[in-house]
This record gives sequence, structure tokens and C-alpha cells, in this order.
Amino acid sequence: MRRVTFILVLWLALTGVSPAQWRRLGNTAVDLQLSGLATGPMDRVEFRSDDGRLFARASAGQWFSTVDFETWKVEAGEPAASRLPVPIPDRLPEPGAVLRASGARGVIYAAGRHVWRSDDGGRSWNNLTAWRQTSLLGAPAADLAVAANDPASIAVATGTGIWRSADSGLTWTSCNAALPHLPVRRIESLPRGARGATISFLSPAATAGPDASYEWQPGERIAWRLAEGPSSGAARRELSRRLGASVTVLETQGEWAYAGSADGRLWTSFNRGADWALPAFQPGAAVEALVVDERDPRRALAVFSRRANRSDLAPPRTVVLRTLNGGLYWDDITSNLPEVAAFGVAADFSARAVYVATLGGIYQADLAAPSWTRLSGGGLPAAPVLDVRLDPAGNQLYAAVYGFGVYTVIAPHRNRDLRVVHAADYAVRPAAPGALLSILGAPVTEVTAGGRPAAVLPSPAAETHIQLPYDLAGNGVALSFLAANQRVSLGLTLQPAAPAIFVDPDGTPLALDAESGVLLDARNPARAASTVQFLLSGLGRVSPDWPVGQPAPLDNLPRVVAGVKAYLDGVPLEVLRATLAPGYIGFYLVEVRLPALVNRGPAEFHVEAGNASSNRVRLHLDP
Repeated sequence: MRRVTFILVLWLALTGVSPAQWRRLGNTAVDLQLSGLATGPMDRVEFRSDDGRLFARASAGQWFSTVDFETWKVEAGEPAASRLPVPIPDRLPEPGAVLRASGARGVIYAAGRHVWRSDDGGRSWNNLTAWRQTSLLGAPAADLAVAANDPASIAVATGTGIWRSADSGLTWTSCNAALPHLPVRRIESLPRGARGATISFLSPAATAGPDASYEWQPGERIAWRLAEGPSSGAARRELSRRLGASVTVLETQGEWAYAGSADGRLWTSFNRGADWALPAFQPGAAVEALVVDERDPRRALAVFSRRANRSDLAPPRTVVLRTLNGGLYWDDITSNLPEVAAFGVAADFSARAVYVATLGGIYQADLAAPSWTRLSGGGLPAAPVLDVRLDPAGNQLYAAVYGFGVYTVIAPHRNRDLRVVHAADYAVRPAAPGALLSILGAPVTEVTAGGRPAAVLPSPAAETHIQLPYDLAGNGVALSFLAANQRVSLGLTLQPAAPAIFVDPDGTPLALDAESGVLLDARNPARAASTVQFLLSGLGRVSPDWPVGQPAPLDNLPRVVAGVKAYLDGVPLEVLRATLAPGYIGFYLVEVRLPALVNRGPAEFHVEAGNASSNRVRLHLDP
């Protein structure tokens, strides 16, 4: 059990997120099934002669440098070029190729659709990247550099990142695993159940196609991977053909749909897009983003940016419009929003909170009286924010930061609109005896449940973790606590059990191999016929009774009273035990045995206790 204890300590440290601290979801690498990991488009590359450092410029203009070809740091300006003069070759290997000289006699390199090397001053050329009628590097080469102190060491900038060869182009390695240049544009979907977050790119990878989306799978540790099915780009392209306009954004909710175009037109449909109402119009603007209220789709927000060229990131005038009647009338709530390019919008209409993603960061306002303030600090990179999303409950805010990826934090508006959720996954579900809950928004004290003290556990600044007593009974419980010196009372539905599997913000479950104690994920899949332990909350009463707020014993663990069942892709598993987790407060441990035969890859796992079902999670398997 010591391994379980260690993993729980690590887990609690990783999942303690507060409004003051953003957490990155995934990384900045992409798996395009090339010879290594890819990232966003790069257009310049230089070796510095004095120390051999490699410099690279992103397509947006930011320079980076590396010494070890793995880790990168941001550079303030452009490095001095240190290139040898190039002899005029007899011929080019392809039209428009970029030429670079090597220190070796007669050796010249060229960069174009492919990378080429000539050993005879350009009379003949060898293709170094051709593979199955495409390029090993996934995209044409925009630039090439040769190390002054090592003629065999070359680096290439392409649409998929930076690639290096240490043997004159015979073999290639990726320098992209930690290069912060993920070209994220939109957050297509958020983690939900066994599915991970998906994104689309500002600069689509040529190898994947313009409608590709990329998923950070629960349990993933290496890279974003191509998701199943197209992104929203395919639907926008089809609607563009139908409306005869360049549709930039499309949002649907039930029977309602809203669409905006690059020339500032805004359409509304009341019948799932069968017919479209006459558009609103903002001349000289582009509709960048829309958000629709899930509870009342007549309420929506639209963000416009006025700029002549959509690829130009120069600060334009931003306009934010709101409708309360399905697009019949739009009112301007731009107010004091700075003149900075805006690209995304998210809203919790029930809490009157709205967020706008801009070149200058994220701005927040209260819809009741819009006055915009900028979210500052917390570790969010100082880079353009091109999209924002809120989870369906409005508890977590997600931001797409160009170059750096996707970040998440507890939604700042929870400071004025507290929310009680399950600590395991931040979902809203009924409470259960012994459950671990989180009160999001602010620190609270003096918590009681049904008039009896609840346990207040160590918590980050943005939330308070509490545990309900194990012997609660009935159909409801009154929760009372002090927040900002004011007494708050809430009524919660109570069930005998409300199971929730602990997951991190990526959706990765807290699952361990019972024999080794190793945390299971995509790199460490569960083996056929092995025993797996899951950590949960909300399984209800235990026998013998256990006091609230007390760590579970290390031996003779109290057993869960409710009948516990477990399923893998809908197939029942053998449940070996369901007890409190040894040494911890409010954690339950469910141990299952996997089948002797399993398919390689992800499978969906969930637990049932009493008549309640848990969240679905993804478990990676290996036969």
C-alpha cells in the first residue's frame, strides 16, 4: 500500500489548481506519423558559429534557440547570420530552392519541396527527404542551415517544425518535442468521459488536411494525435458554399444555429440550418467567434474584429454583440474593451460571466453591466489567446494560447458565484455519505452538513475540499459554510452512493497496477488478466462505520456497503474488493481483475454503486 500512498500524494499535488495558477493540458508536440514529433510552421533556421547554438524562427516571428536540440528558450531578437558564401551551381535541384554552402569541399545543400545535397558543387543532386512520393519531414523546407564547425550537421525549418541531421541528411531527428509553437486556433471540444480535448490549427498540417482536428487523449503523455472525424472546418466550408460567403464560425444548439462570415454578416437559423434568416451586418469586420446559451439558445454572443486581412495580427477594433431574442436584435456590449484583436468568446449565461480571447490575453466582464477587466498572472504565457471555452457547468475555463497549447483554470467568476461539485471530476451530481466535495470560488470555513460538522481538508486558494459524514441519511442534506464572513446555506440532493472516478484535467483516471503500483496511462497500459486499482469518491457508507475527516486505516479496511459493479466497454468485470483507500481521507479503492483476452488500445471503464453510475474514463490496454 505504500505505492498507493505515494501516488495519491503526487495526484493531489498535480490536481491542485486555483484561479492564480493555470495548468497546461497536453504539450506542444503533434504526432503526424512522421520520422519524429512535429509542431507548428517554422520559416528560418540559423547556426551561431561561436557556440554552435541553433536558432529558429516561428512563422509568427518569434525566435527560439537550443543548445542540445531538445530544449528551447525564447530569444529577444534575430541572431547574426553565420553562413558561408555559396558557389554558383550548374543547376538547381528544383525551381526556387534555397542554397546553403557546407564547409566540406564541393558540398552544397538546397531546400525546397525536399532537402537536397550535392557533393560536386551542384552538377548532380541527391534527394535527402523523398519517401513514398512525399517528404519525410511532412512539409516543404523553408530554410536550411549548416553548422560552421561540423559540415555534417544540418537543420531545416519546415511547416511541421525543426528537423536536424547529424550525418549530412542520411537520417533525420525531430527537434520539436519541446518547441513551444503549437499553432492552436480553436478548441473544438473539451475533455468529457473517455474522450479528450480536441483542437484545430491556425496553420493546418499539409499531411493531415485542412479539416483535421487533434485530440489529447486521456492518459496521453507524448503528443496531440489526429482525432477521428473532421473538425468544424468541414461544416463551415459546406455552409460557405451554400450561403455564398466565407463562413468563419458556426455554432448550433438544439434547433438553433448561428453563423458568421469574414465580411461581417451574421445569420440565424431556427430549424437546424434548413433556412437562414437575413443576416445582421458589421461592414469591414469579420465574425471571429460565437457562443450560444445551452439552456436558452435565443441568447448568444458574437465577437467581430475589424481588419483588412484575416492573417494580419495587427491590433484592430473589436466589437462584442449580444442577442436575447435569437438574432432579431443585437446590442453592443463592447464597452471599454481595449482595441486589440479578439478571436474567441465563452460565457456562463446563468452566472452572467463572459470571457473574450484576444492578442493581449483574456478579458472578463459581467453581462449584467459589461465593464471589461484583463485576467492577469497565474502562469498563462504572454502570447496571443485565440480561443476560450467553459465546461458545460461553467466551472473550468480553457484557453488556446498560440504556440503554447491549451491551458485550464477554475473559472474566475466562481469567486462571486460559488459552486459545489464532486472533487473527483468537478462534475455536478448528487452528494453521498462520505463523499469528497469541492466548493469552487473562494476559501470557506465552518462547514456543516445536516447540522453536523463536515471535514475541511487542505485546499488550494480557489476552492475548499470537504468531506461529508459517512452516516448521512435521507434524500437531501443542508450544507452550510462561511465564505467572506457570510453564512451561505445550500440544499444538496443526497443518494446512498454517487460514484466518481478521480480524473485529472486531461481526463486521465487515477488507475494503478495493483502489483507494481505504477500509474496506468498510454505509455503504461494495463495488461490482460492483471489487477487494477481505481481511486473513487462517493461510494457511500462503509462497514464498520468510520469517522469523518479521519484517514482510513492501513489494515482491516472498512468495506463499501453498497454493491459495487465495474464494466469495461460494457462487459462486467470481477470486483475483488471495494474499500476505503488506506491512509487517506474520503478516497475509496475499487480493485478489479481484467479479462484474460483484451484488445490493444483504449477501452471505456466505469463503476456502478447501488443504482448510480460513475463517470466514464479511458483505460489503455495491452494484451
